[in-house]
Amino acid sequence: MEEVVQRIRAGDHVALFYSSKAEQFACTVPFIKIGLERNERCLYIADDNSAPMVWRRLQEAGIDVDRAQKEDSLRVVTKQETYLRHGVFEPQRMVAELQREVDFSLSSGFAAFRATGEMTWALDMPSSLIRLIDYEAKLNSQFPPRFIGLCQYDESRFPSHVISEMIQLHPKIIARGQLIENGYYRPHLDSDDRRKQQVNVDQLLAA
Repeated sequence: MEEVVQRIRAGDHVALFYSSKAEQFACTVPFIKIGLERNERCLYIADDNSAPMVWRRLQEAGIDVDRAQKEDSLRVVTKQETYLRHGVFEPQRMVAELQREVDFSLSSGFAAFRATGEMTWALDMPSSLIRLIDYEAKLNSQFPPRFIGLCQYDESRFPSHVISEMIQLHPKIIARGQLIENGYYRPHLDSDDRRKQQVNVDQLLAA
């Protein structure tokens, strides 16, 4: 999987679809490790997994987490510190804050800013799930060139229509150990039009 993740570059907006923690960490741990090796400032937003568990997984992979924290090259945070920082999820504000993180990272001497988030946090609030779709669309249209984003979607927990929309909102997909240039990418359509074409990960892999 590390060879697959190596191919992700600055400016890439990627969705990871997984159905087990083994699949999840097989991608997300190298994602962070490679970013640190490339002198990129990294952020992991935890939800389904606790922040201590994520730190432990990163340390087990050989990352010097104490050093990374001291150098401010790596943070592991929660939804309350990011998506729900202002009480409710505000997509445009989140996009703006990511841009500020990119700017701060570059001004601090890093080559880029990369972030990965466990998107399961939105499942607890129907209103946030709707706004999550809006957020992904807005992020596409305003994606910073020195940003690398990996959005994590658990196929076993998200409704099929949400998985379908997220496939259509990400230009690159990681699933079943593959990095795919997404032929179903439809950023120009509105949500109603995207719902007319239901897509799942198996269709994506067979295309």
